[in-house]
Amino acid sequence: MKRIQFSTALILSSIMSMSVSFADSDRPLFSVSVSESGVPQSNSEGGITRSSTTESRVLPIWGDEARARGYDLPEPFGVSYGYMNMRQDIVVDRIGFIAPENPDFSNAIHIEAGHTRQKSETHTLKLDSWVFPFLNVYGLYGHTKGKSHTTLKGGSFALAPGFVIPLDPFLKGQPFDLDFKGKTYGAGFTLAGGYNDFFTTLDLNYTKTDLDILDGDIKALIISPRVGYTFTFDPLIDGQGNTKVQVWTGAMYQDITQRFKGDINKLNLPGKFQDIVNSIDEPGMKFDVKQHLAHKWNNTVGARVEFTRNFNVLTEFGFNNRNTFFVSGEFRF
Repeated sequence: MKRIQFSTALILSSIMSMSVSFADSDRPLFSVSVSESGVPQSNSEGGITRSSTTESRVLPIWGDEARARGYDLPEPFGVSYGYMNMRQDIVVDRIGFIAPENPDFSNAIHIEAGHTRQKSETHTLKLDSWVFPFLNVYGLYGHTKGKSHTTLKGGSFALAPGFVIPLDPFLKGQPFDLDFKGKTYGAGFTLAGGYNDFFTTLDLNYTKTDLDILDGDIKALIISPRVGYTFTFDPLIDGQGNTKVQVWTGAMYQDITQRFKGDINKLNLPGKFQDIVNSIDEPGMKFDVKQHLAHKWNNTVGARVEFTRNFNVLTEFGFNNRNTFFVSGEFRF
């Protein structure tokens, strides 16, 4: 039942707006961007890059002042498509059932779950803007689908005080797979800063996911701090500035809704379990699951390549406690 663990948020999650842009300056810069690395005022051949002659823009605020100090800023608006694959362990604290017409029933049946593993895939469209040279805000919309797998350990059914029927013979060792899908939407921001070619970012986003098997939605808070370094190479395309490659390491924190309720008829229960449920004459019965993530933190490493000022590709891997893979392509204008 834990299947209903949905760190979609993944999801999202994911949804990172990392990567930063710096100018060739020895001054500390808390006005860097995360999503495009800028190009220096002069390229590797000593010529003036296109970006250094960019016209004044309304955004980011204080952008003209930053450029006047020698900092090269990314294009202010961006649209990107991202894909995230996530696998992680869940701890199921309780699997219960609610009968609207019989309140006492919720305490009558108890199901115990064993090891639970959840995997999900999320496709996301993100729109963002640099409001300040050091602050990027964004909104996102996506689609999530996944499956969780649990091996049941047993349970009990209290028909009356002092009269309990053990369910272990029927449930122990039974697999319980749950498929789910839904739409994800949310918003977030990224703070960025740097010194010379070193940079740091802090990304935070809050999402909601409406899943087809649940009443209500899944809420997720994701926080991702990162620190990295920018490498500069000769331009791949004339007039587009030097090619930038950024690499980083960091961490990801997830805090996700941990109680799920829904119509039991939407679940694909194992055969023997389904027989038990069918034998209970309780109309409108719902499931009620309490759980928590086995781990809220995991480590990450990633890289971003800025092919031109207007296009870049980013990828990030998560490991230790949670396995994730994220890749995105972004166009800036």
